[in-house]
Amino acid sequence: IMRLSAEILSLAEQRPNPLGEREIVLRGLAIPAIEHLGATRDAYDAIDFTDNRIARLENFPRLQRLSSLSLSGNVVEGVDAKNLAKNVPNLETLVLTNNRINGLHEIANIGRGCPKLQFLSLVGNPVTRRQHYRLFVIIKIPTLKVLDFCKVKQSERDKAKRLAASAAGAALEGDVKIEAREAAKTFVPGEGRSAEESFITNFTPQQKAQIREMVANASSPAEIEQIEAAVKRGELPAGLKTEPPAASNEPASVSPTSESSDTIDNSTSKRKSVEETENETSAEQNDATVSKRNRISNQ
Repeated sequence: IMRLSAEILSLAEQRPNPLGEREIVLRGLAIPAIEHLGATRDAYDAIDFTDNRIARLENFPRLQRLSSLSLSGNVVEGVDAKNLAKNVPNLETLVLTNNRINGLHEIANIGRGCPKLQFLSLVGNPVTRRQHYRLFVIIKIPTLKVLDFCKVKQSERDKAKRLAASAAGAALEGDVKIEAREAAKTFVPGEGRSAEESFITNFTPQQKAQIREMVANASSPAEIEQIEAAVKRGELPAGLKTEPPAASNEPASVSPTSESSDTIDNSTSKRKSVEETENETSAEQNDATVSKRNRISNQ
């Protein structure tokens, strides 16, 4: 896992892309989250985040020049619509090929966050298998010209309008709202929003060092993905075990010495009680003897 820093941004490749846009290339760096993009000083038309580990589109600074984002081969599951709409208002191209977007409510988020979007790719995401997927995207992003590398036709726009006005469209909207509410309240104990957040908050320094070593020695991207998934859940990756607590050299809470002391104290207490009883009995006997002697003397 490599955090996106100002240093990485300064060392990254910068080039004009085939469309003539000024682009910064941040491919294949295992970046887990978007951060520190303010260091770019809004100097780029396009940013290439292909083949990283980004899970959510969020945390963008004010980037008015940015018009194109490429995030193919990440693990994007969600979009912060407010952040995009406020800080990246001129985004026209968004490539999310082979990510993990599953809910139609995230399509609605993309529409709210990208009011000028013209080109969108969601090929390879689970959401593309949902019923009415393409028509729903056209409804929610009316500015779209190309979806999944296919031009949006006027006949599709007309069909999408009919769907939106139908009972089936109303039912679909209801399902999407329920889906959005469920997603908003979903919470997994111990799990951070990202692997990075979970790594910071859920592990001891010793465990962090072990996890870093596992990532450094990983033999494949799939192995790194398994490690990150475990970290995101707040669990130690397979192969790491918690250290057993150190054996204590302190004696048991009740030692033989203390037991002996308790026994001696109890014996002493009993002996005192017996002696007091014997003394009382002796005193009573003496009183009786004196009383008899007095009676005899009086006689």
